[in-house]
Amino acid sequence: MKFLFPTFLFALLAVAIPILIHLFSFKRYKTVYFSNVNFLKDIKKESKKKSRLKQLLILLARILTIVFLVFAFAQPYIPANRDAKKQASQLVAVYIDNSFSMNALSEQGQLLEVARNKALEICLAYPAGTKFRLYTNDLKPKHQHIYNKEQFIQEVSEVQVSPTVVPLSLIYNRFSNFNSDETKNTDKNLYFISDFQRSVTDIDNFSDETVFSYYLPLVPNEVANLYIDSCWVEVPAHRLGQEETIFVRIKNSSNQNYQNLPLKLYLNDSIKSITNFSVDAQNEMIANLKYNNNSDGMQLGKVEITDYPFTHDNNWYISYFVEKNLNALAIFTNNTDSKEGLEYISALFANDDYVQLDEMNVQSLQVNRLNEYNTIFLIDLENFPSGFLNELEKVVGNGTSIVLFPGINNNPEFNNNLLSVFNASRTNGIDSTTQKISGIDFENKFFQDVFRKREENPILPAIPRHLRFENNIRNDENKLLTFQNGDKALSQLNYNDGKVWIFSFPLDKRNETFARDILFVPTLYNIVLNSLPKQDISFIVSENSFFDLPVNLNVDLNSSLEIENPKTGELFIPSKSISNRKTRLVFGDQINNDGHFLIKNNGNSIASMAFNYNRLESDLRYFGGNELTDKLELAQFKNATVVENVERSFAEIFDDIQNGKQYWKWCILLALFFILCEVALSRFWK
Repeated sequence: MKFLFPTFLFALLAVAIPILIHLFSFKRYKTVYFSNVNFLKDIKKESKKKSRLKQLLILLARILTIVFLVFAFAQPYIPANRDAKKQASQLVAVYIDNSFSMNALSEQGQLLEVARNKALEICLAYPAGTKFRLYTNDLKPKHQHIYNKEQFIQEVSEVQVSPTVVPLSLIYNRFSNFNSDETKNTDKNLYFISDFQRSVTDIDNFSDETVFSYYLPLVPNEVANLYIDSCWVEVPAHRLGQEETIFVRIKNSSNQNYQNLPLKLYLNDSIKSITNFSVDAQNEMIANLKYNNNSDGMQLGKVEITDYPFTHDNNWYISYFVEKNLNALAIFTNNTDSKEGLEYISALFANDDYVQLDEMNVQSLQVNRLNEYNTIFLIDLENFPSGFLNELEKVVGNGTSIVLFPGINNNPEFNNNLLSVFNASRTNGIDSTTQKISGIDFENKFFQDVFRKREENPILPAIPRHLRFENNIRNDENKLLTFQNGDKALSQLNYNDGKVWIFSFPLDKRNETFARDILFVPTLYNIVLNSLPKQDISFIVSENSFFDLPVNLNVDLNSSLEIENPKTGELFIPSKSISNRKTRLVFGDQINNDGHFLIKNNGNSIASMAFNYNRLESDLRYFGGNELTDKLELAQFKNATVVENVERSFAEIFDDIQNGKQYWKWCILLALFFILCEVALSRFWK
């Protein structure tokens, strides 16, 4: 505690006056003669004790009256901050939390409206000439400027609810790092007006202690929220006729249990699947929805639950593309073994409407067309055209799969040059003994639904010779087929967005037992089906600001590319950048609503995106005033103050902030109280 006028404390010496009066009594006693004094002696003893106690209480009342009168003139106060020194010039920043959670109601009304009004009160409380800054979740460029009072009031009146979620540390650190010629030799004051959700109140990440920060917690009425937290699929690639499984995480932030509520999936405006779910209070669960892809093209979906009053998190939008057919390419040479392998692959896909197979001789290969194919078979190649490996690496990185049937009689360095590009295990020799394929990784999703039952000793093809490979623990190569001696027969390796499938033996007449075995068809067909590039089924508003167009799309880059919101009909043109034949659309903060968005080229829809609001706002847990104080003390912030009783007039709050909590009024009231105590003791205590 400090005193505004400490020199008045010398007046405490006046306490000696009532003490002296008590010690020296100036009243003369009169002697009264009485015949029998035995009874009077007892009365005298009792009266003397009561009189002494009464005089002590009167003395105490007089002392306290003087003490509190002196304190009233000295004006005691507790500074708002431990460092109470202030500059004459001040820069005042106000953060208005305009996230979805501020739509909640309190006893004073909607939280966002209360926050706007409180920001205006803060502005009006400061003297003319004060500089202001405004922060919101939108982090708009115009809020980088310094405002005067009139400009600040205008900006505050335009603040609306936003889907963007930002941690408080981003606001605090941005303001603390703000420096300009206008703000030299000024105190920085930052007011946080928020409900202080636990998910965004990260005081531990505040970087500077020189800012004078004030926290005005707005308390909403108690509400419950049931919401979809996230949504994902089992397989990130999508093909025609595939059974899809969509997983939905549902969270319950209320104190009641929910039983048998409906969860619906809409696809292309038609209900596709429905199930029921139950979730306990303050808990979560994962539900799943199954359906089949019966049509090709863009698939626009929505998972939905019903819950009030917060509805922004009741839906989760998804979007993906189902290819009408898959394009495969077989690259061969003029040698006999390569042509024999080509015959087996051609026969497999000859009458297939879904997989379209093209064949190219390596001598006449058009390298610039490799990105048009989902799968590329390399059949016993002996040499490559110039630039082939570089182009192959690019297309695999962008999502294409390659299947290597190596030439076993080739120069070992020839195969290793190709393998090293993808960080695959290099060859280290040839095993010339005949080995049966004996191991199948049934647990891998690659072989899911391939075999009706697992036989303990299946009859599998024998391979007369195969390549042996080094052990490379630095890659994530998966062995799908293995020989009796443990060597790999087929492995799969991920490389960026694509896959590399490596057989350890060539596809030719000598290995015809494999080409005619029942294992051949599902293995090669599944390789093609699993060569679809993975797709992101959804994005988050304000977090994702770009989209990479699939490389197999036929895009006319000379014509405009537009993004359309089909619900509102709004159109905007994103910027685009091209690298490694990949086209990236950059839309920044132009997408502010959830829902589906179509990418158009020459007026035709070529791709789609699905956006959802950030679910951090759905977690309705808040920090109270006492908890905020504890966190600030734990972080050792000296210049931080949590404002109590935010609903009172900010003029009072501002007076406390500038001058601390003043107690001179209480001192006057206490002085009057002790005067009354003295009067009561003197008059009524006989």
